[in-house]
Amino acid sequence: MYKYQKKHGRSFSNLIFLALLFYGIRAYPQYRANDEATIRNATEILNQNGDSISYISTDTLSRLPSSASHDNSLINNKDNIFFDSLKVKASKYIITRRLYDFVIVTPDTTDKKHITGTSDATYISHSGKKIRNIEIERLDVFGTDINNPTPTNPKEIYNLLNKTHLNTNESIIRKNLLFSEGDTISPLTLSDNERILRQLSFIDDARIIVVPVSDNEADILVITKDLYSLGASYSYGGLKKGCLSLFEKNIFGFGHELGIDVPWDSNMSDSPGFGAHYMINNIKKSFINLNLHYLDGLEERTYGFSLTRNLISSATKYAGGISVRQMYTTEDLDNTLLVPQPLNYNLQDYWLMRSFLINKESVSRIIIGTRYTNNNVFDRPFILPNSYYHLQNYKIFLASAAFSIQKYYKTNLIYNYGRTEDIPYGGLIKFTAGKENNEFHKRTYLGAAISFGKSSKKLGYFYSYAGVSTFMDGHTTEQGLFSLNFNFFSNLINFRDHMIRNFVYINYTRGFDRNTDESLSYADDNGFSGFKNDSISGNQRLLLSVESVLFSPINFYGFRFAFFGFADFSLLSGSYEPIGNGHSLTGIGLGIRIRNNNLVFNTFQIRIGFYPNPPVYSDINHFIFSGEQLLRPNNFDPGPPAVTPYL
Repeated sequence: MYKYQKKHGRSFSNLIFLALLFYGIRAYPQYRANDEATIRNATEILNQNGDSISYISTDTLSRLPSSASHDNSLINNKDNIFFDSLKVKASKYIITRRLYDFVIVTPDTTDKKHITGTSDATYISHSGKKIRNIEIERLDVFGTDINNPTPTNPKEIYNLLNKTHLNTNESIIRKNLLFSEGDTISPLTLSDNERILRQLSFIDDARIIVVPVSDNEADILVITKDLYSLGASYSYGGLKKGCLSLFEKNIFGFGHELGIDVPWDSNMSDSPGFGAHYMINNIKKSFINLNLHYLDGLEERTYGFSLTRNLISSATKYAGGISVRQMYTTEDLDNTLLVPQPLNYNLQDYWLMRSFLINKESVSRIIIGTRYTNNNVFDRPFILPNSYYHLQNYKIFLASAAFSIQKYYKTNLIYNYGRTEDIPYGGLIKFTAGKENNEFHKRTYLGAAISFGKSSKKLGYFYSYAGVSTFMDGHTTEQGLFSLNFNFFSNLINFRDHMIRNFVYINYTRGFDRNTDESLSYADDNGFSGFKNDSISGNQRLLLSVESVLFSPINFYGFRFAFFGFADFSLLSGSYEPIGNGHSLTGIGLGIRIRNNNLVFNTFQIRIGFYPNPPVYSDINHFIFSGEQLLRPNNFDPGPPAVTPYL
């Protein structure tokens, strides 16, 4: 935050001095303001016929490029005061402003330990200023640092890899900006936009920096760092079954994505199969995304498209989507048919939402939405009215109303390995109602949910959720669901050069009057990877999962390592029996996750698990090597009206 008064009598010698000073710092980093006389004399010259600074913040640009050899002990309060003054002075001239950006870089001010820093805090002091210029700086994938973007001398291997990648075109970055030259600065808009850039599948990290040029004007510098967008993944389903995927998430730097899938199963005559998808992000700056997909093989042919526009920021008023999917396959629902019967259906989904921003400071909104889904089933095996809901002919109309409060903390080392993470906090209350015209009956859908998330500086981040929903056929409930969730992750704990974070997840789910084919089980997404038992299921489940993660400082060519230990406990029983009377399962183990934030590959995970009390007929794999998607925290955007899934 800078408050300063303009004064008359600026001399050209000031400009010369600044230029020479910058050159000296760049050329001789060992003399970086470590001499008392140098600081005193330079400060006196800066104040001659210049700006009188009445307040100086220490949250400033006060670090040399990483290529410069200097002692961190030299970064002290006097340095901060000197360089704060220098920044204010340099911002008055184009030449010195460029030199300042070239020599001094912004440190990462993210609170490494506590999850308390709001994402818009750094922009509040610039609120209301007019945006004069917008500049885009795109960093190479390898050998660069978003927190230290000054040019360095990367390793030869990094230079070689960078030449095999086309950075995102500047026009694509500009297309994803919510502001333009001539607009006034909104802290909320800038923080939303920084998050939107980070969420792009081909961007690793992003910074939006405000450079004041006067009391009323400022320039905006947008810095982005690409991901290496060419990648592959492999899904292992046994020696004779799997899927290989190849994808390019940023074709020619224009933000388009192309993926090819080759699934195979030696037990099927038309193996291997072929699949492809193509995605266009943000068509014509409308923030509408187009996704086309096709798959043929393994006794299945499906294709379709979707057009979606989400509530990307707090100021977005309208969101909507259109999705169409066509499926041809065969199905033996209960493994009793001699020959699987044809299955042919068409699913159409349309939704629209309107957001009303009530309070800009707290980002409180009222959001209403409507949705129409039409499931046309042309061929299928025989089913009963209370089974296989997704294969029933139905048309369902849903409407929702929600009150949302949502802002973001900016932090890291939670679900990721060093890149900036945006953790939402706030609350959500949502009500959903609708009518369904089903081939077997007509019924009403009712649902309600409430969630809350907040960080405690002493402990960490807490998130809680409660929801209930059911179909009503007259006075009879059908496919009912009650769910409670609690999430917690601690502040970072220092352990020598390592950082530790602890995670706790508690879930209670109860289904009532569910269809005959619907049940809960011990599944991978419940924490029980490597465990299978098809004979155990229920409609009531309690799950407790605890994990401790140690983030290692090791950085091997961009690969980062996190070691973890876990303990999972679950109870599974029927809807109307005491939860303690059902089956119990415990899992404990250790593992390591490996990720390179420069690449689009999934996180590699090696996991060793042990189950002390497995039920009979269980299939257990103690050692697992897999690719894991990065988790995203629960947010407080209500999303389109929907029937709550039973998982």
